[in-house]
Amino acid sequence: MKPAAIKKFDWLYLGSVAVGLLGFALNYGAIADQANAELAAGGLEGAANGLLIGSMLVGVAINVALWFLVSVLRIGFVKWIIVLFVAWGLLSLGTALASGEIASLNLIFGIISSLMVIASLYFLFQPEATAWLAAKSDDDGSRTE
Repeated sequence: MKPAAIKKFDWLYLGSVAVGLLGFALNYGAIADQANAELAAGGLEGAANGLLIGSMLVGVAINVALWFLVSVLRIGFVKWIIVLFVAWGLLSLGTALASGEIASLNLIFGIISSLMVIASLYFLFQPEATAWLAAKSDDDGSRTE
């Protein structure tokens, strides 16, 4: 059975993905307008919608895959990959804050999602979670608890 720390990781990590999706859905028009303007400057008019939806789907797939590898398959080193993604996300968030987009609703959703994923990492590095991830398979293939 999963320890409480892993269950909290599950809720917070998957919740951060849901918050990100909600923020994307609620701000899609503004995000698409900005992307269309930037792509039009490069001669790629009309490509924003497909790129935005495609990149969101890839991002969600990567996050769900990372969660699955940690929470279901119990592959411990994947937590360090999540740490790298979080560090990259915080760097991007810092860049957005520095650009003056503080009042943007999309940025607010990004901050909430980032805080949730940071909290999920806290639980992922708790001793009970670390021990659970380190548990080895028995000879019959079942996990030791």
